[in-house]
Amino acid sequence: MTNKIFPGLMAAALAMLFLSGSAGMTWAAPKNVPTAKAGNCAACHGAQAVLPAGHGDTKAMTYKDCLGCHEKTGPQKLEGRIPGSHIHRLNNITCQMCHGKAKKPEAVKMKQCATCHDADKLAAQTAQVKPENPHTSPHYGTSLDCNVCHHQHEKSGNFCSQCHKFDFVVP
Repeated sequence: MTNKIFPGLMAAALAMLFLSGSAGMTWAAPKNVPTAKAGNCAACHGAQAVLPAGHGDTKAMTYKDCLGCHEKTGPQKLEGRIPGSHIHRLNNITCQMCHGKAKKPEAVKMKQCATCHDADKLAAQTAQVKPENPHTSPHYGTSLDCNVCHHQHEKSGNFCSQCHKFDFVVP
């Protein structure tokens, strides 16, 4: 029996070794600074290099500014390359707007996502995605909780690929 998880764990471990050993850089989890301005990466990440060398100053940038260089699709797209929480923040959507002012924020329910993201409109926008529309399914229609695929503070995943061989890139 082959272990399908082990190669992924090995790749992650090797990547961490490579990143932690390159140019004396060390990786540390970013601080959560809800009051940070949208493009001020250093507010949460400190001196950790999170952008490629030569990248322009982002302190005053919004998502619209980012799209001046990054396309919505293609090799320079941001979706899938940065966490959804960062795209929200760059669009001036604060943590409190979704999580409320609780001292220890809880996971956001789909009902909250739906205040800005209409499931039927998303299904219509992705109707041409092949082999299947990721926002409507024969199993759940448009009612599948957004959180099963889209994660704001960790890597998103393709829920459908547990049983199907769809190559969706989930932002």
